[in-house]
Amino acid sequence: MEQLAQPVRALRHFAAEARAGAILEAEAVVDAYVSDFHQVGDKVIALDILLRDLARLRLRAPELDAFLDAVEGHIDDLHRELARRLS
Repeated sequence: MEQLAQPVRALRHFAAEARAGAILEAEAVVDAYVSDFHQVGDKVIALDILLRDLARLRLRAPELDAFLDAVEGHIDDLHRELARRLS
């Protein structure tokens, strides 16, 4: 079985805990992951990879769908922000 990337493992951990503030912590993980990339194009690719990995997580843990929807909404917002920077 392939191992989930570190950010995805962290997101899964927050989702499983289901405590108040978990979405904010998950968004912070996404933000930290993206901040490791300096070029806008690299950030876009990193977000795409993260979305792919979250899709795999959905297959493994469908009970996390609602939580992952919120995280993916944050990723979509980041995508829009990056697209504005490119234009």
